[in-house]
Amino acid sequence: MRLPCSPRTVSCRHGQESHEEKESERNTPQDSPKSRNFRDCRILDGFLILLSPAKALAVSFALKLIAWYQENQRDLPWRQTRDPYHIWLSEIILQQTRVAQGEPYYQRFLENFPDVARLASAPESQVLKLWQGLGYYSRARNLHATAKIVHEKYHDRFPPDYALLRQLPGIGDYTAAAIASFAFNLSHPVVDGNVIRFICRMDGIFDEAGSPSCKKKIMAVLQERIDAAQAGLFNQALMEFGALACTPAKYLCKENPSLCPFSGQCHAFLSGQVELLPVKKPKDPLPWRELHYLLLVENGSTWIHQRGYSDLWRGLCDLPSIGPGTEAGNMAQESALPPYGGFPAKGTAHPELQFLKSYTQTLSHRKLHICFYKVEPGSRLAQAIKGDSRYREIPLESLSSVAVPKSIEKFFLEFKII
Repeated sequence: MRLPCSPRTVSCRHGQESHEEKESERNTPQDSPKSRNFRDCRILDGFLILLSPAKALAVSFALKLIAWYQENQRDLPWRQTRDPYHIWLSEIILQQTRVAQGEPYYQRFLENFPDVARLASAPESQVLKLWQGLGYYSRARNLHATAKIVHEKYHDRFPPDYALLRQLPGIGDYTAAAIASFAFNLSHPVVDGNVIRFICRMDGIFDEAGSPSCKKKIMAVLQERIDAAQAGLFNQALMEFGALACTPAKYLCKENPSLCPFSGQCHAFLSGQVELLPVKKPKDPLPWRELHYLLLVENGSTWIHQRGYSDLWRGLCDLPSIGPGTEAGNMAQESALPPYGGFPAKGTAHPELQFLKSYTQTLSHRKLHICFYKVEPGSRLAQAIKGDSRYREIPLESLSSVAVPKSIEKFFLEFKII
């Protein structure tokens, strides 16, 4: 939002009025539409800039927002740089991830891959291992794919162009706007969950949060209000206000309206509808899925399985599994394992299996109930695992270098397998 220079912009250097301004005051009735449209003004480089009410509101919003941010911003490492690689890395890590959880991963990735060329040349298994525990592993695969494109096509330089950034794997509208503004100061507003909540409350937008119509209205508002001269700073302030001052349950106007710079303009606060906005889509209950994993340990080794790319945890490693919906095929028929539903419970004797532990894990699209069993060495089931080409033997001492899902890592640590 560059400050406009209207047809009625006049010089006011040294406090001298121009002949044109005096003439305008004599010839323009004070109650005319023309005079009412330009009652707000601002001094810029010694010139008086007359603004329409809408532009005045936009300027006021940007000034208040940036002033609040400069007083309250968190000290985060990716805010200390305009390096596009660092900014891109932080934005991908922070998708669906809290700052406190994501910051150690950001530091770890930079230590291992200080530039995009080294990330591009790394094997996928190393990238997935560093990502382990963050979930949403498609982000890691897209991170690796984008690094290769930037290295090969753009010679290790991220393109300073929103449309080109938007074409890279894993980069959507929000991430492209973030990189474009933070790294290159391009005037593209960011719209994430925090921004949606803040602007829906501020402007009284009752469209379902995240819907195309909601995002379109928010984008129109922000394109009017963004300060193009400092777009990156504006976007950082916008996101930070939503993250700290206008959260779902804790907001400044609830504690003390005088603490919020926008309480006098906020539709939700003035109408008593803060808790009603944004309008959320009802969540459907998540389906359940059961997984049954088999741990076979013989002579200091165990057997693992490389997952395919058509199911959850694509490309990661797990243990041999059995039961409905798993990738174990006909193992149930090839072994003495009882039919599904007859897995041994804790403390129950079974000739081939010993129940060890169960966990519950919630993913974005389903809930998992995961059970682990110890397979008796030398049993028919042990022989079936060792003879199945889908499973490979690995020394226990090497297991910590393998990228596995979080629940399996938790099991390994609890039972001191790694």
